[in-house]
Order: sequence, then C-alpha cells, then structure tokens
Amino acid sequence: PIRMSELDRHDEGLDAIEESTAIYRRLAKANPAAYLPNLATSLNNLSNLLKVLGRVDEAEAIGGEAARLSR
Repeated sequence: PIRMSELDRHDEGLDAIEESTAIYRRLAKANPAAYLPNLATSLNNLSNLLKVLGRVDEAEAIGGEAARLSR
C-alpha cells in the first residue's frame, strides 16, 4: 500500500490498506495478543495515507486509535 502511494496510485493504496485493516480488525478480535500490533500498524499506515489525500479529520481519528492500541 505504501508503495502504491509512492507511485501516485493513492486510490489503489487506500483500497489495499483499508482491506488489510479490516482483516486485522477481525483477527485482533479473535486473538488480540497476536494481532493488535499488526492492527495498530495498519491503522497508522491508513492514517498516513489519509493525510496525503487531504482527509485530515479521518486521519487524526484513525491515528488516535492506532496510538491507543500501541500503548
């Protein structure tokens, strides 16, 4: 997803990050100890791309969620 962004293919990158985040949400619900770190990373990536796309309010909310999970 980050690589797509670097190639200026933000929409495709966003789709990929949103898909991976949804998968990690399901996995973390079933096994938090194993998957919460991955979910936090995926949320952070999503937040960063949303900032690039100018969707700052969404980015901040998702970034906050990532930070809470990382603690």
